[in-house]
Amino acid sequence: MSIISGFPRTLLEEHRRWHNARHTVDTDRPPDGYGEDFLLFHRSFIRKALRWYERAGHDLNLVEPWSSVPEPIRQASCYDRRAEYRVLLQPETFASSDELGRFIEGSGLHGCIHQEAAELFEEPELNDFDIAPRSTYFYNIHGMIDRWWRNWEGLGNFNAGLSFWRGKFYEREGEVLRYRREDGSWWLGRPEVRSRREKFGPVREAAGDNAAGENIRLDWGAVGESRTFGAVNDGRPFRVWDTDGDGRLDVLFQSPLTGDWWEGSLRSGRLVWSPIRLECIGLPSQSDDPLRAISSRKRKTPI
Repeated sequence: MSIISGFPRTLLEEHRRWHNARHTVDTDRPPDGYGEDFLLFHRSFIRKALRWYERAGHDLNLVEPWSSVPEPIRQASCYDRRAEYRVLLQPETFASSDELGRFIEGSGLHGCIHQEAAELFEEPELNDFDIAPRSTYFYNIHGMIDRWWRNWEGLGNFNAGLSFWRGKFYEREGEVLRYRREDGSWWLGRPEVRSRREKFGPVREAAGDNAAGENIRLDWGAVGESRTFGAVNDGRPFRVWDTDGDGRLDVLFQSPLTGDWWEGSLRSGRLVWSPIRLECIGLPSQSDDPLRAISSRKRKTPI
């Protein structure tokens, strides 16, 4: 069932208010600031909505982000596959998350996906801002778009002087993976939920917002290092992406010396590095993930 039973009216109203407050914006030419606003709001919104969804006992498999846009949608006349190619495979061409967000809107990618998914899945709610979040497809779409943003955040965060990324790297959403430039070590912050009455340390802010009456503290632990590869924040191609579709984010970078790609995945609590081969697909058509590692089993294989 794609319509979520018992979906909170307060969440529907929050989504409706955000869009109604920006109804005068020309999404073909979004103004400065709109792109980051769009990405930030929807990341926060889907996090809150899915927290409720899980507590309500609904099937989380139905709201998993799409690994790629369904091919019938990609073949629609409104879908700009060259724009998709740039978002997925050339994220370094966007100077900021705001530029990325404005491009996703201005190129028509976001609107076309909603429009065509509504027809493809016979889900008219997807075309109505007031009730779209009641559909499980809404989270397939916006979870995927959020992963596009995470892909940009790989190198984009380094370019912005940051060295941490948030998502599900090991066990759950809300984890923070941090790279220490000083010694090449990697640290994982795992969220601990506590009541507001408890005392928190300075790491609380890194955990992000929480609208469920809870505060989140991160429990940090070292998970590995990458000193043998040099400073990975030196401008080399760098991605944060779920390469094998297991729902967990991986770290990828290309060696500036050999041109080889390396993937870091958290296994048994340790960041394990493996050389991989990447196949980039998406133009003119695709049958699976738009960015994937080649393997007969998990689409990634040691070299």
